[in-house]
Amino acid sequence: MKHLALSVLVFALVTGALLHDVAAQDQIVTEAPAASSPPALEAPLPRMTYEEYKRDALEESARRSRNALIGTSAATVVGAALLFPAMANQCYVIDFPGGAEVRCTTAGKVMVGIGWPLFFGGITGVVISGIMFGVRKGKLRRLDDRMAYERSRAVRWDPASSRFVF
Repeated sequence: MKHLALSVLVFALVTGALLHDVAAQDQIVTEAPAASSPPALEAPLPRMTYEEYKRDALEESARRSRNALIGTSAATVVGAALLFPAMANQCYVIDFPGGAEVRCTTAGKVMVGIGWPLFFGGITGVVISGIMFGVRKGKLRRLDDRMAYERSRAVRWDPASSRFVF
């Protein structure tokens, strides 16, 4: 059986190579670069300030927190979809003197066993990532406000009016 699979693979490779005219001796076609004008001088990119670097880092961390919030929300929904129907339809309570016991069918045990950790782990993750997302978005909002205030208070050149603007 092992030799049959290897034979089929070799046959497919050889057939593909013959049909597409593949050979190791084909010439390599290279083209000479076209003569062009000298490279134009480009204006250097303005350097980023510390606040801009911090803003980029906060945007990235806020994006990761938002993705975590979405992922843990999905885990919570899947866990709830498994846990609650299993508890309602697949499990039942047995009352006896001195206590009660919950018994589940085999399918109920599987659904509860998978749904319980997903649901409660997802709830925990939603709370934690929601707090982190809110904190990071708040920091980003305050940084944007501070940057806008500093920009509006600075003396700068206005090219439209050709003068300094305060």
